[in-house]
Amino acid sequence: MLKKLSINGVQTMFSAHILKRVSSYATVASKASEIPNSMVDYLVNSLGFSKEEASVTSAKVSTTFKSTENPSFVIDFFKNDGFSQSQIKQLVSRAPEILSCNVYKTLKPKIQALHDMGFSKSDLAHLISLYPDFCHRSLNDHIIPTLAILKLVFGDDNEVLINAVKNSSWLLGSCAKKELPDVISLLESYGLSDDQIKLFALRKTRYLSMGKKSLEPILIRVENLGIARGSGMFFHGICALCSISEATLDDRKRIYKSYGFNDEDVLTLARKSPYALTVSESKLRSGLDFFMKEVGCLPSEIAFMPNVLTYSLEKRVIPRYRVWKGLKERG
Repeated sequence: MLKKLSINGVQTMFSAHILKRVSSYATVASKASEIPNSMVDYLVNSLGFSKEEASVTSAKVSTTFKSTENPSFVIDFFKNDGFSQSQIKQLVSRAPEILSCNVYKTLKPKIQALHDMGFSKSDLAHLISLYPDFCHRSLNDHIIPTLAILKLVFGDDNEVLINAVKNSSWLLGSCAKKELPDVISLLESYGLSDDQIKLFALRKTRYLSMGKKSLEPILIRVENLGIARGSGMFFHGICALCSISEATLDDRKRIYKSYGFNDEDVLTLARKSPYALTVSESKLRSGLDFFMKEVGCLPSEIAFMPNVLTYSLEKRVIPRYRVWKGLKERG
């Protein structure tokens, strides 16, 4: 089929298929005009990245985007699901490959599954912006089993769970579902209650990733200090000894003994306040010098009130001591 075209008053003949190809080229040219000159330009224009931020982020991308259609579709999807622009920016900054995800096949089913588990839109916005790799994980093999385990630890309080993830995104990683059950069972075997395990997970989140083999020696050291399993202080003993090495613990014992503490005094001190074993060497020596030389306390007396060694001398102990001393002098 031929059609007539007039160019500068001269009629010429074009076949329909040639016209179709010309039209197709025009469409492609139109789309190309919508594509930014680079990924950097797109991130700057769509999400408010600075040039420097966009350059760093675009360097992480291995996908070549032929148009802005899919990235824009992904961004719109997250916006409609309650993500703020700053959260989307954080998400893309950490995992720019997410802009290449298929919304209907990859993102939507996973988001819906998380909604079905009780996570609100705001919960998910926090969760996924903190750990965008979650979007690339298998829904049935990783996401659902991992969150089910975390809910055993943190209960139905999603805000607590999200705060824990803020402390350590490892909780959503590939090892969590392998390590966490054994760690939880270990803590339960040493008498920790569900509430104490939840509190430990919040305070010492990264220690959950140590695994049973690395965590158990710490629990044994707590017992060796004379702190009984199942006692309220055992939880504090774990938190205290998680923050210091075995060598540091031995050094603190040595310092106490150099000031006249015997073995029983050290054990009494540990049972009363295991945190007194974690203060820095300089602070410990300053505290012992003050209480033993200035105030006149005996090692056995300090062992029964070891929390005083964890307080600030300058801001708390000395000002109060001066007030007490002044009142005493006035009778």
